[in-house]
Amino acid sequence: MIDAKVLRKLSNIHVLIVEDDEMTAYVIKQSLSFHCKKVDIANNGIEGFEMYESKKPDVVIADINMPEMNGLEMVKALHEISPHLPVIIMTSYDNSENMLESINQGAYSYLRKPIKIEELQTALLMATKDIYNSNIELEENFHYECNTKTLFKEHRPVKLTKTQKELVHLLMSNINKVVDFTTIESYVWQEKSMSIEALRMCIKKIRTKTYLKLIESVPGSGYIINSKK
Repeated sequence: MIDAKVLRKLSNIHVLIVEDDEMTAYVIKQSLSFHCKKVDIANNGIEGFEMYESKKPDVVIADINMPEMNGLEMVKALHEISPHLPVIIMTSYDNSENMLESINQGAYSYLRKPIKIEELQTALLMATKDIYNSNIELEENFHYECNTKTLFKEHRPVKLTKTQKELVHLLMSNINKVVDFTTIESYVWQEKSMSIEALRMCIKKIRTKTYLKLIESVPGSGYIINSKK
């Protein structure tokens, strides 16, 4: 049994379970709800993808074999808009093809059903360790707190609109890496169309609240936030 003090590290984590078997989903949710900030359930890959876009959980736990869109197809789609999203794959079909494809799609961990709750909790702790441990130091006394998704100037939180906050979080999740325009549109604007002018205006307002070089443009590619050198 994992020590309760260790499991407290999950207290700020938002989990999305994507599982078409209602009993399995219910058991997993019950086992995690006591320790995690929030646990949501989607019943298939399409619903899981849409719920991720609307609710932005920190980690996804997904079955492979589901109707409409299977778990691996969903993971591929999720990683196109959020490349570093931790995903834990579950399956009853233990074969090398599933395992290899899970690795190819960037799954963090691969668990066999029936799921042992302690194994799942361990995988969840490992998959989210960077979320609850990480503060990103920036220039001019700014830093970003990953577990609360909050930007600070010294000890004061910076007030951002929902769109500004989503954009900052996406760039912070890909710190020191260029995020392309398509990924920004899919993650921040979701189903709405994003104009370059709207993106530039959003970035300009964030820079006004922080500092000019927080978000840097990479011509023809996208935008990047660099950590403090």
